[in-house]
Amino acid sequence: MSKACPYWFIRDCDKLIQCSKEDFDKAIGEGKSVKYGGYANKKSENIAEALEASRMEFLRNPDLPTKFRVAITNPKNVVEVQVIALVDPQFWVRESKRPKYRE
Repeated sequence: MSKACPYWFIRDCDKLIQCSKEDFDKAIGEGKSVKYGGYANKKSENIAEALEASRMEFLRNPDLPTKFRVAITNPKNVVEVQVIALVDPQFWVRESKRPKYRE
């Protein structure tokens, strides 16, 4: 993580609206697209952008299992994956295939 202060944004079409952490979490719960500012390097930021893009792609699917929709609109899960444990851009794709989300 960068030593700089983090910034939280909510996407509104092509614009980024800076917001508080509480508004950021609320936006995640409402299924809005978000962006965190404060990554240590550009590579981490690019991975996080790809994770957010895949999350939003899943949220557009009306047939998404309810358990998985809840998981990807939980701010704790989203922040943990995107900010703390940046693994790879295919995280949500792999996670969606886990049996625990199937009804």
